[in-house]
Amino acid sequence: MLFPAYAQNITAVKAARLQVYASKLDGTQIQMTSEELSVSYDQLKMTGELMLSTLVTDDETLSNLIDSARSDKITFSGLIPEGQFAFQSKLNTRFTVETELYYGDRQSRILIDFDVSNRNTSISNTFDINCMGSISLTEDLGISRDTGLDDKVSFQFFHNVIARNY
Repeated sequence: MLFPAYAQNITAVKAARLQVYASKLDGTQIQMTSEELSVSYDQLKMTGELMLSTLVTDDETLSNLIDSARSDKITFSGLIPEGQFAFQSKLNTRFTVETELYYGDRQSRILIDFDVSNRNTSISNTFDINCMGSISLTEDLGISRDTGLDDKVSFQFFHNVIARNY
């Protein structure tokens, strides 16, 4: 008995657009962005890297926070639940990934919520991926000094992945 088998090869992953949202202690909402968040997928493993120098903001409080960073990058990795994203043709799939976050010598775990939609044709399977989460400045990044910001900082990133069907 023969069973059909399908394979995909991820052929194009553009840099993700990252938006970071914070609140000052007076309640003012501020943000910074990066057009160069690197996120890649190898089967079910997601890895990413943010060079802090790529973050752009007009806010002095956020600029000072970035300028005083003790490391130049944040990296992260996590396993996507099987059957949720890789090699599937589901539209509007949502799931959460427990993610290891690395900043300098510090390691923590955060949750990233995925909202994935795709367009599957006979040639390619294109995924639009929107992710959301939050980090604690003290617990996840180890920032112990007064930053003038609420401890929880939210983030969202969007990117597009194209896989070829074989």
